[in-house]
Amino acid sequence: MSTMTETLKHEEALFIPSENGTAERDEYIPKVAGEYLGHITDARSLTREFTKDNRTFKARIFNFKVHVAPENRTQAYTITSKEGTTKQITGEHYVGWDIVSDGIFRFLEPTDTDKFESNAEGNKRYLMFCQSIGMEIQTEDRTINGKTVRVQLLPDVKETDLNGTPVTAVVGRGKDWINEKGETVPSYRCKFTKLWTDGKQLETTTHDLPF
Repeated sequence: MSTMTETLKHEEALFIPSENGTAERDEYIPKVAGEYLGHITDARSLTREFTKDNRTFKARIFNFKVHVAPENRTQAYTITSKEGTTKQITGEHYVGWDIVSDGIFRFLEPTDTDKFESNAEGNKRYLMFCQSIGMEIQTEDRTINGKTVRVQLLPDVKETDLNGTPVTAVVGRGKDWINEKGETVPSYRCKFTKLWTDGKQLETTTHDLPF
């Protein structure tokens, strides 16, 4: 049986300190607002009835993340250091970032037995979301309050329709938080999505995604 000393002779490892006596650290790259190329992951939804301004609505709320794709390396961003200096970087620094999306509401239409109200005007963001994932929006004429109105029929999106879908995530400042040092730390969220024209669908399930 080999001794510990003999075993250690078979493997060599070195540490060479930097000139200032400490190991070099990777440069810190802060998150920034901008547009990021990625795929929808971890899509989920729930139906909720709620009251706002003395009006009751019912909506299906979609939540998901956007996983920044390798193709994002072609993007460019401007970052600011703690000292206030700015510089341009490429999008490869953000590949692999999971960006949490703000919730997207799909306001539902009431039936004769429901007590909540219609809020069709509030579905603009959901309409934009459907367009950003390449869904075709049908239109038809309907009679509303005695008038003929051209309406857009919003598709009933399922979580399985979303996972792996390519999108351009438009990222903005979220709610800041305070760290253990009492410092204000910014957070960033996907505010809405746009069509990623050349993006490719990932032919896989959420559990099989390679990240």
